[in-house]
Amino acid sequence: MKKKIMIVDDEVGLRSLLKAIFESDYDIYLCESGKTAIDTIKDENIDIVFLDMRLKDMDGLEILKNIRNINKTVKVIILTAFTDPKKVDRLYELNIEDIVQKPFDIFELKNKVDKIL
Repeated sequence: MKKKIMIVDDEVGLRSLLKAIFESDYDIYLCESGKTAIDTIKDENIDIVFLDMRLKDMDGLEILKNIRNINKTVKVIILTAFTDPKKVDRLYELNIEDIVQKPFDIFELKNKVDKIL
């Protein structure tokens, strides 16, 4: 059975790119909003989440807090172009695996995922 990756980003191009890169090895769940991500975490046994920090309906930190209330052990990688030092500390307190700065090297991201899972 394939492991499950949930991609939470409001940029359709990035969601499509990540899906194309990972879909041969993983089941992919695409979410363009925080609400969809939270609903998906409730319904599916997701193994790893790629989470953007700025979505239209919710802040990434708020989404992460909701995810942690539902699933304490799911692996989370933050994908972001913005980093606020106070937020970074809070993200690590919520047990994320890593923060990856956009733009990023897709092969480096794939290697991180392969090591985590």
